[in-house]
Amino acid sequence: MLSGFANQDVYTIYQGFKIFFIALAFFCIYLNVRDLSEASVYKISVLCIAVGLVLFLMSKYALRDLYVELGDGRQGSQFAYPGVLWKTPVFFIGFVVAGMVFGARNKVVSLFALVGGLFLLKADSSRTGFIILAMVVLLFAVLCAYLRPKTAIICSLLFSLIGMGALILYSGGFVFFSHSEEPLVLNRLAAGDPIRSQMLADGLLHVKQCFPLGCGFGTATSVVDGADMVVHNAYLSSLGDIGMLGFVGITVLIISPICFFIARLTSASSRGIRSTLNIAYSIAAFGGVLGFALLLMLHPFSTELSEWGIWILMVSLLSTFSQRITAVTDDEKVAI
Repeated sequence: MLSGFANQDVYTIYQGFKIFFIALAFFCIYLNVRDLSEASVYKISVLCIAVGLVLFLMSKYALRDLYVELGDGRQGSQFAYPGVLWKTPVFFIGFVVAGMVFGARNKVVSLFALVGGLFLLKADSSRTGFIILAMVVLLFAVLCAYLRPKTAIICSLLFSLIGMGALILYSGGFVFFSHSEEPLVLNRLAAGDPIRSQMLADGLLHVKQCFPLGCGFGTATSVVDGADMVVHNAYLSSLGDIGMLGFVGITVLIISPICFFIARLTSASSRGIRSTLNIAYSIAAFGGVLGFALLLMLHPFSTELSEWGIWILMVSLLSTFSQRITAVTDDEKVAI
């Protein structure tokens, strides 16, 4: 709002009001999430992935008017466009893994949810989605290595053998692993992203011109294919759009939950507390919070609740489960 008044920009002031109502939504969701159990979060996650999968398959094979395919092959639907489709599986798949591995949830249902989520991610072919998923997998790998070292070693060897076998088949030119059939996301990752590199350069120039109060919401743009496109880095664009104060506020907002969780986890470790289920679900939520922080580095600054709703839910769940880690009873304490 300060940037809006400084630039006499009604549109920026309007965005400030939207952020205010997003903050209200955060407090409402935060207060209600605290009553959710681990089992409920697992069921919600499976249901979200299932609904996303059903809507996508229905659009692709039945209601073709709702199906969306971009020129580069990325897929989606009117319910979730390419670039949005991946968010449901990536941000919820961690809770499915936590329930399956650490919560004794139904293995068959969990596997179907995992396969369905990966299918949606492959259809979208989002580079950001695959990077965040890899980060979530790495977090759980570290957790398994900490809690179950023998199982982690066996799984690591197994996945290494599978990876080596796939690499041999791929390099040998087998049809299933042929270069022409390789996943679209691999091509997109290999191609790099010169457009985003140019956006960063334009964004830095915009910051220099508009420091310290910003030039108004949506003014950080870069010319792409002859048209203006907003800079795809929320931190950089916020500094140029809404000024230093807005940038600091957003950065603190995103980083503080990560720091609080690490502090709580360290405190629990020093007190000799190990509540495996709560830690697993906390790691899943932490992956979501960390993933959203990464998402903002690769996507434009938004004031839409559909974007911030993911972060609100992940932060609320992270706060809930991390508090339960340090609130376990004496009977649940074991030496770490």
